[in-house]
Amino acid sequence: MKTPWMPEGFDDWPLHFPATPFVRPAAHLDWTGRFISCWDKPTPSLPPSTLVVLVAGLFSEWLPRCFQDCAQALRDAGYQVLRMPVRSSRGVMAQGRHISKVLTAELQHGQRFVLLAHSKGGLDALAALSQDKALSDACDGVALVQPPTGPSTVMDEVLGCAAGQPGHSYPLDRVRRVLAKTPWMAAGTRDISSLRDPQIAQLLNQLPVDLNATHVVSWTAAPSSRFDTHHARLNAQRPGCAHDGQFYIENLRIEGMPQICLPHLDHGQPVLGGGGFDATRFWLTLLNVLHETRPGQTR
Repeated sequence: MKTPWMPEGFDDWPLHFPATPFVRPAAHLDWTGRFISCWDKPTPSLPPSTLVVLVAGLFSEWLPRCFQDCAQALRDAGYQVLRMPVRSSRGVMAQGRHISKVLTAELQHGQRFVLLAHSKGGLDALAALSQDKALSDACDGVALVQPPTGPSTVMDEVLGCAAGQPGHSYPLDRVRRVLAKTPWMAAGTRDISSLRDPQIAQLLNQLPVDLNATHVVSWTAAPSSRFDTHHARLNAQRPGCAHDGQFYIENLRIEGMPQICLPHLDHGQPVLGGGGFDATRFWLTLLNVLHETRPGQTR
C-alpha cells in the first residue's frame, strides 16, 4: 500500500535539487500554511449556490476520468459543477473566449462561481476572466495548479525551438513531434512552449487587481507513474534543478499572486492521482482555501 501523500516538506527541495534558482514568496504571498491547515478539513464550506468550474489542461479531452471523482464528490455535497469542455486545438486566448461563452451561458442570474484549473487550464481560465469583466466580477476565487507561466523545455525540444539542443533523442519524441503539429494539438502545444502567443505575457502582467486567486507550485524527485513524465530529460538538461516532471519550478510561478508550495507532486498527479495522492481531497482543500480568503472573510 502506498504511503499517503502529505503537503508538508516543500523546503526539502535542496536535498534533491541543490542548484535550483528558487526563493519562497514573501510571507503575505505564501499561502502554504493555509493549505496545510485546510488539509485535515476538506469538506467544502462554500455557499451552496456556488457554481464550481473545473478547467483541465492540455490533452485532457483524451483523459475521460480527469476531474471525474472531484466533480462527483462536489455533486454529492450538493454543489453545481461544470467540467469545462476544453480542446487542445485552442490556444490560450481562444480557449479563454470559449470558457467565457460557456460559463456565461451556464451561470444563473446573480450566481457566484469559483474556478479550479490545472496546468494550461489555468492560463485559459485567466484569459477568460481578463477578457470578460462581468465574469471576473462574479468570481469568488481561482486556484491555478502548476500553471505553465514559463515555457516547457520538453516541448521546446520536441518542437525544435530549444537553444543549444543536447542532440540525444528520447523515446516517442518523433511521435510527439508529429502529433504536436496536427490541427488537434498545434495551438495548445505552441502556447506552452517558447513559441507561445505574446499576448500570454501581457495576460500574466495585467491580472485583475481584485481577483481572489492562488497558484500551486510543486517539485518531485521521482515520477508517480509512467504517463508522460520527463524526469530523466529534465535532470539531464539542468542537473540539480527542481521540476515537477514537466516544468522547472520557476516556470510555474506567477509574480505577485499568492502561492502554495507543495512537495513530491508530479505534474499529472492533481488530475491522475497515483503514488498515494488523493486528488479529490487536494481540490476540496483548495476550495476551502479560496473560501477562507474571499473578500469580507476574516484573514
